[in-house]
Amino acid sequence: MSSDTGLAITATSSPKSDVGGSENNDLLDGLRHILAEQSHLFACGGDIPIREPKGPDLDKTSGDEACAKLSLPTVQGEAGLDRLLQHARPATFGRGGQDVYDESYRKALQMDPATFCTTFEPYSVGIIDAVAQVLLPSVSDSTTHRAVRAELYKLNIYSGPSRKFKPHVDTPRSSSQFGSLVICLPVKHTGGHLKVRHKEQEVVFDWSADQDKPDHDRIRWAAFYSDCEHEVLEVTSGHRLTLTYNLYAVRGAGRLTGVSPTLNPVHLPLFQALKEVLSQDPFGCQGGTLGFWCSHSYAYNHTEETPLPATLKGVDAVLWESFQALNLDPKIAPVITMSEDIREMFPSTMPCEWIIGHKFGVHVDSHLQVESLEEYHETYQRWGSYNRESVHWLTTPKESEPQLVFTAYGNEATTEAMYSNCAILVKIPSRQ
Repeated sequence: MSSDTGLAITATSSPKSDVGGSENNDLLDGLRHILAEQSHLFACGGDIPIREPKGPDLDKTSGDEACAKLSLPTVQGEAGLDRLLQHARPATFGRGGQDVYDESYRKALQMDPATFCTTFEPYSVGIIDAVAQVLLPSVSDSTTHRAVRAELYKLNIYSGPSRKFKPHVDTPRSSSQFGSLVICLPVKHTGGHLKVRHKEQEVVFDWSADQDKPDHDRIRWAAFYSDCEHEVLEVTSGHRLTLTYNLYAVRGAGRLTGVSPTLNPVHLPLFQALKEVLSQDPFGCQGGTLGFWCSHSYAYNHTEETPLPATLKGVDAVLWESFQALNLDPKIAPVITMSEDIREMFPSTMPCEWIIGHKFGVHVDSHLQVESLEEYHETYQRWGSYNRESVHWLTTPKESEPQLVFTAYGNEATTEAMYSNCAILVKIPSRQ
């Protein structure tokens, strides 16, 4: 925009990756690298409280002995387990394009979907929504394949003592398969931890018996990418029963729902990295504000869209959920970045580089005729407020959206617009 002052008010410089003296902060630099590489975005998991079913486990009315009909996900009593064990067969695994049986590598039992029936499905309880929102945005074809299809693959039984599955990487069943889902049924056991590794990072899912809770109080689950190495540690007692699903990226309605309440952020690999960095106090007891420019595009100023944070996805959703789990209070808002030359020329009027919006939606000052810098200042403050504290930005900005529309007067009247980027801000309290 041209005006009598000769300043390009509506043109904003690219936001800096960091300010406030944290360029030399090794802890934040490490976290910045993790976010840039997204090396901690490879797995997620959670749990679902359940109620005890009424009535017997076995469907005694069926004479079909080829199918073990149980009330899954719960398996009550020794009779139900015995019935499963009778129908199960030794588990194989893929090696060189062939199914191989080797108890020194994998010692377990398995059942194909044709030989058992289950009333459990992961869609209605929100697991697939959580998987789609956290893992799907990172697959290469996520722009066209925005939904997840879960295909039941096996029922696996690892009984104690000694049954296990050594480290391995699954073989995808098709080019659209991007991961696996493991549902652990509420049967008491000890041991049998699931370890998932990716790019030298590891997350452990411990579904063994908890002495402080009932044996059949919840279903636990984990999902991870197909190229992750994973293993099942030795089960020391009881029976570890899991339903495994192949996950495929498919074309969807073009829209994702909010993060499922079944997701447990503690099982997100990035949660552990954030927790470790914050535990070492990167701000030296002074506290500070962390800023994350959203990694994905959102039509956050379109009124017909579901408002944020409900539609966050990928690393953005992981950050939001992780900070909430760390008992911090993340905020999400549109942020306008002011150019450095304007702030230097008018330090009293432009006290800060960032103006943080009070709410989403394009703000139109149709009745305001902006001619002076003071009137620009009034326009900014009607829409948002200056952030006067240092912000330690750990990501770089992506897509911008039109944010402020107003009539400006220079040599002649023109309609001008300023653009914003969507950001997550987290205030870390001081330790003094």
